[in-house]
Amino acid sequence: MERQPCAINGIEFDALISESRSYNSDIPEYAVETGYSVSDNISIKPMEVELTGYLTNTPVTWLNHGTGRVETVVAQLENLFFSKQLVTLTTRTDVYTDMGITYLNVPKDESNMTSREVRIRLKKVNKVSSQMTSIPASYVRGGDTGANAGTSGTGSSRGYGNGGKGSSGSSSGPSGNSGSETKASILYNLINK
Repeated sequence: MERQPCAINGIEFDALISESRSYNSDIPEYAVETGYSVSDNISIKPMEVELTGYLTNTPVTWLNHGTGRVETVVAQLENLFFSKQLVTLTTRTDVYTDMGITYLNVPKDESNMTSREVRIRLKKVNKVSSQMTSIPASYVRGGDTGANAGTSGTGSSRGYGNGGKGSSGSSSGPSGNSGSETKASILYNLINK
């Protein structure tokens, strides 16, 4: 099997200096009356991969790309970071898909003008799909009595904040008497016509 260079979306590094995978989880804690914390779940977080790759203008092991290669590759990596797109990381032994770049470090000083040691951290993005369902009309009613499960509206609210009298944003009915009609939610009125 031919050895492949380390690459992110086809952008090749001359050498992979280090690579590490991290697996983390959260165990939420809830305080109880006895003064202790209890837990009932372990939430697995997405895997992270951290790597250090080496770039030069004169690669020894792969194709000769000539001068200016380092700046070109660094610009490509920065574009990937700022575009927020998912990438594929290929190493000698593994292929990681649907990864997001969370950290990119490209140190630059006078001693390394023709090469760079690039540090990158990537996180797996777990994709999900949404599902739709219909809610039966029977769920609009509450409990065994089938009474209205509540109201919702923007017209008026009953007397809160003024001693329980009047309404704070009253709307008058056809007869002009405010508050003399029974109010219900739009959904309740549609179902009970």
